[in-house]
Amino acid sequence: MKKIVVLLAVLAVSCGSAFADADFGVSLDTSTFLSSGVVDTTYYSQYKGALWGELFQETSKGGSLDLIAQASYRYTADRPYIFDLDLLRFKGLFSAALGEGTAIEVTAGRFEFNDSTRLILDQTLDGIQVNFQFTNFQVRLAGAYSGFIINPSSNVRISADDVSETNDNSVFFGPKRVIAQAFIGSDGFGLEGLAQFDLRGSGAAELINTQYLGIVGVPHLFSGLYLDYNLTASYGQSTVSSNTTDILSALAGFGFRWYAEQLASSRAHLKVNYATGFTPLVLLLNNLSLDNFRPITQPTIGLAFSPPLANLLYVDVGYSLHPFANNPSTTLANIEPMVGARVFFRDPLPLYLGGTAASLQVTDLNPGSNALYLGTEIDAGVAARVLSDLGVSVTGGVFVPSTGPSAAFTSSRGLGYVLKIDISAAI
Repeated sequence: MKKIVVLLAVLAVSCGSAFADADFGVSLDTSTFLSSGVVDTTYYSQYKGALWGELFQETSKGGSLDLIAQASYRYTADRPYIFDLDLLRFKGLFSAALGEGTAIEVTAGRFEFNDSTRLILDQTLDGIQVNFQFTNFQVRLAGAYSGFIINPSSNVRISADDVSETNDNSVFFGPKRVIAQAFIGSDGFGLEGLAQFDLRGSGAAELINTQYLGIVGVPHLFSGLYLDYNLTASYGQSTVSSNTTDILSALAGFGFRWYAEQLASSRAHLKVNYATGFTPLVLLLNNLSLDNFRPITQPTIGLAFSPPLANLLYVDVGYSLHPFANNPSTTLANIEPMVGARVFFRDPLPLYLGGTAASLQVTDLNPGSNALYLGTEIDAGVAARVLSDLGVSVTGGVFVPSTGPSAAFTSSRGLGYVLKIDISAAI
């Protein structure tokens, strides 16, 4: 931590003359998570304090230079001492770099990398990103390394080795991967590619390299209605004991988003998401099987039930509003109630093509059942900005599993309840 503070001080002194504006502060966050009914009652709390600073300079033609850093201390009962460098990012926006109506944005350091859906990649990494911006489209290229992110902060979990180290306190850094990303397109239609390469070496029980290519977009249909779609094919290689197996999988989503500012700033969405499961389907061109989809980072799908994004078909619906949007009180105007639901199924293809439903890495799955319906989760919550520097959110959820002799889950699986309370303050 001392080295981090010294580094930030050196950067501030050496770069201070190049930046006109400076700001700094302290943020405090606490998160409490209570779950019950799945296996037993679990109580989890996390407390975080962070020190941040920012240097900013406007340049010609609307461009800018921005340097921001944040170091934090995080406490949990399992890991009482977590010191981390959350953010160390330089961003330069160079307007009209390729002519009028264009810009180049260069970002380097430690910052958040994600794909357009945030279902394949959503992680703070060390790397560089260059975004070429034109009038109606953009080209984005990025490269990053995950091996310097401390293990408790890394969600890169692809191979069996990655998963086994998730809660291993003896492992300091997260999985070592090189990640490349490219995007070309607009909000309505884009072509996106991702690739990750495992750097564990010959000592790993399993080496996995994966590549992703897909289309994604949120085109405007009419009024406040937007289409929301994505389709990604993934090809990879899994190597175990010098034997390499090809991996073929897919991720797809189709739905709608609706925005109505005139109706208390209402927001609604409906989307069907699908991730393939293992299917013993032999293709004509090669001996390939449709396999479990393997994202680079595992997304949090639900609150009370969040299975891995593989062998899964689920419907996600949600609605939120600001009922006091026009109130002169900022506190009341920022109150945002929200409700949502997710209906979960197993991937139907393994059952229809192979005669047996694929397994799922969840607790109390009925081994003798081919049932596809897993259950339904219902969430409700409220978020509020109580003061300009104090935010509070309370969210609760319940998962109702499908249980019984022929259902997806055994009868021992009960209702799953979750209550999550987040409080954030800035000084």
